[in-house]
Amino acid sequence: MIRIKPLVSATALKDFGKHQMGKSLGGYRLIVKQKILMVTLLLGACGGGGSDSTPAPPIANPPPPDDTPVPLFSELLDCVDDPGAAVAEGTEFKRVTLNEDNAICNDGSQAVMYVRRAATGAGEQNWSINLQGGGSCVGEDCTDRWCSGGDDRMSSTGAPEGSDFEGLFSRDERNLRPDANQVFLHYCSSDNFAGRRSDVVIPETSTSPEFRIHFQGASILEAAMGALEVGAVSDDQTVTLPPLGGAGSFTISGTSAGCAAVAKQGDRLAARAKALGHSTQLICDGNFPPDLQFLPDDSRKDELMAAVESVTEQRDENHDPLRDDSCVALQTETPWRCDLASYVLANHITESPIFIRMDLGDATVIKNFLAAGYTAEEFARGVRDGLLSASEGAGVEQPTTLPSVYGPACRRHVALFSSNAYFNTTVGTEPGGLSLNEAIDVYANGSHVVLVDTVPPTLSSCLD
Repeated sequence: MIRIKPLVSATALKDFGKHQMGKSLGGYRLIVKQKILMVTLLLGACGGGGSDSTPAPPIANPPPPDDTPVPLFSELLDCVDDPGAAVAEGTEFKRVTLNEDNAICNDGSQAVMYVRRAATGAGEQNWSINLQGGGSCVGEDCTDRWCSGGDDRMSSTGAPEGSDFEGLFSRDERNLRPDANQVFLHYCSSDNFAGRRSDVVIPETSTSPEFRIHFQGASILEAAMGALEVGAVSDDQTVTLPPLGGAGSFTISGTSAGCAAVAKQGDRLAARAKALGHSTQLICDGNFPPDLQFLPDDSRKDELMAAVESVTEQRDENHDPLRDDSCVALQTETPWRCDLASYVLANHITESPIFIRMDLGDATVIKNFLAAGYTAEEFARGVRDGLLSASEGAGVEQPTTLPSVYGPACRRHVALFSSNAYFNTTVGTEPGGLSLNEAIDVYANGSHVVLVDTVPPTLSSCLD
């Protein structure tokens, strides 16, 4: 009898097999260190003068279990040498590293934010905090994200020491936003700033190896708020912010995935700021796709709903996400609705006024709807109808004020941090219409804004 006893760990065997795969699994090439595969041949007595009564050789004890941790995706995948930077290098805003234990990116690097103190003493009462966007992932799709250019939003290792921002955070003389302490929270958790899990193990599939990843977006946001409440200091010690709190304004904005974070965390953050004495405003940009009720009632809707439910289940398992409290309490039979930014924004924001911008031809968000069989016109009508319905306060819960809405038709995903999209693109029937900069100013001063283009478009003036 021949018995084979592996003398290497299960991890080594797996690495050896992956070495043979090369780039065959979905384009991923794995880092493999040379290992020697050894076996022991245990020969039992068989003939050669032996007898039936000859005792069998002792059976070797099985090897101890391999408790080597599953490697992080960033250690396993060889498609990224050095993660890129999700913000441009600059000098006006300074980096602050969040050093709390769970304030970590997907790859385990510490999360960061960028800060600039108000230019005037009066402005130091005001705060403007932006949650960066940039998509998300829930499981094996995270390998695609890492290897397809999303690495800069899964790690902070490439984050520069300083940065500059256009549009909402610019000190352009055209900017109508009041002077304020400004904070830009870098996005590196791929979970809409909602996750609460570390060391999530994603099983191997036919297109992805087994790997480990962190989803700690909610912890990052909590660490940022904690740092601001005591007075954040930049890494280079050149900027010290005053502690959060006082009689000024507190604005939370978000683009794309950051807008989803505003939907999930906006009420919670607004209540926290109001407890510190602030008045609050929410601004959501680029994540208000058609809610299901505003799409044609056919089999495509059923398929889309099933896909949403599936992704929600994966998020529940891998992210353990923090969602809007009142939505979770009320949507017990359809909890997946609380994962949809457009639904939450229109139905469950009760602590603060909100301004919603969504392009009727959003070239990024529309892709999923086109893939599901919808037309560009159906998408545009769904966005338009949803914005107008939200502006009427027709949701499940009564908002503090009617939501303001802004719907250009310029095929642009997000606009808050683009000079052209923020200052120069306009919507409206009045001569020249209103730019996003002007519309937000009208909203911030207490007026109700409803500027949504038609289908087909007739009211937008678009500059790229």
